[in-house]
Amino acid sequence: MIKLTDLLELEKPSNIYAPGEEPGNAPEKDLMQKGFKLGKATIDPETGASVTDVTYLPAFEQIRRQALTMRKEFQPFKFSANEDIAKVAKDINTNLTKVSQLIFALEKMIELQNKK
Repeated sequence: MIKLTDLLELEKPSNIYAPGEEPGNAPEKDLMQKGFKLGKATIDPETGASVTDVTYLPAFEQIRRQALTMRKEFQPFKFSANEDIAKVAKDINTNLTKVSQLIFALEKMIELQNKK
């Protein structure tokens, strides 16, 4: 049998994967570019069915809304007569707002990276 590489007189690439990468392992950049990555496939010995674990990017919008909802639950404590409780509640409120903003920024950064 004649191979195409023999006809074209090309050398076979020694390693078409990134150094240290195995063909079955999806690098982390696939998660960022595609929005998911595949894990190792497992085969059920009884049925022969192949199952692969899939990891998706987090649902940023949902997580951001949960942070804002949690923030609203702590807001009544900001007006406590106890100054320590009020201070801690205010700190929680401030930090959850920052977390929400950072999640939004991360989502937009990933979108911009994928457009390149």
